[in-house]
Amino acid sequence: MVKRQTVDMLTELIGIASDVSSNKREIIDYVQYFADRLRMTTSTHGSSAAPAILAEYGERGVLFSGHLDTPPIGDFWNFSQGQIASGRMYGRGASDMKGSIVAMLQAAQDLVHRKIPVALAFTTDEETTMAGATTLAKTLTVRRARAIVIGEPTALRVGYSEKGVLDVAIETKGKAAHGAMPQLGDNAITKMMRLLKALESFKGRVEHSEMGRVTLNPAVISGGTRVNVVPSRCTTEVDVRFPPPYTPESLTRELDEHLHRIKTPYTLRQIVSMPALHIDPNSEHIRAMVDVAGTERTVLAHASEAVHYLPVNPHVVIFGAGSEELAHQTNEYVKIEAVMRASEIYKKFAQRLSASKPSKK
Repeated sequence: MVKRQTVDMLTELIGIASDVSSNKREIIDYVQYFADRLRMTTSTHGSSAAPAILAEYGERGVLFSGHLDTPPIGDFWNFSQGQIASGRMYGRGASDMKGSIVAMLQAAQDLVHRKIPVALAFTTDEETTMAGATTLAKTLTVRRARAIVIGEPTALRVGYSEKGVLDVAIETKGKAAHGAMPQLGDNAITKMMRLLKALESFKGRVEHSEMGRVTLNPAVISGGTRVNVVPSRCTTEVDVRFPPPYTPESLTRELDEHLHRIKTPYTLRQIVSMPALHIDPNSEHIRAMVDVAGTERTVLAHASEAVHYLPVNPHVVIFGAGSEELAHQTNEYVKIEAVMRASEIYKKFAQRLSASKPSKK
């Protein structure tokens, strides 16, 4: 019965498109309908284009937090969306993080039936702006929660630290000319190629004992107008992930210093930045989750909405059914048994904390 419900809910959620170009109303309505059936108090927050939903039963319970949005499906899949094979369900968002969303909904259902306080906080813009989390962080429900469980994919391990984000845009400028006479122009793309080559050798001066070094992913390149015109402008957007003690500012300076050695004119600007996150691995709520889950602690390479919740509530833990390595991948999947296991762990964690005295803040 439980497995059938898990499969059905996961199939339904994966079947609702929720990437950046999708209307998020349908997936919010799915959660709204579920919460209404449990008679939870609900409210919506943020913009109409990227709404967030908050549902609560009782006060000061454990809050389960997740995002409903996904990247685009992409190409070259070997499985259809929602297909089951070898105990795995395939589909965009299965691992990151609709599997954990289903586990949280099922856990909330059981906790409400047991009259144990619980709350849900789901957003639809985590993959882009995280404005939903910024808005939810201002609510009393988030600030007073006994603990906040972020359902990011951790493969059922207990996450307590994650790398920071620094997205930058590098721009080169040149001079347009006829493609048949390139010597009369100045090719901005050729300049960018030299800078990209230099980026390959950038590792940063800091090596973290668990998170390793800085990583860079040149992800978006735009330049030129026609094949027969020497390009006068080229821009590359680079996704940089960094461990502590780096800050976005200190890393930007170091990256700028590195690129200046190439002696190729460019401009560098920040697009998005988020600090690295660290939670005391020996804190009470982390130890409680380790004990309930019977698993190990871990650090994460990707960033999450935890970075917005931790400043207003120190009792944050990252724990989810999916695998970090499968996020945004072709043939993304989640193990159905892992979703069911996560739901049981969420319930036991909430039950344990509800029976204890609230921690002082």
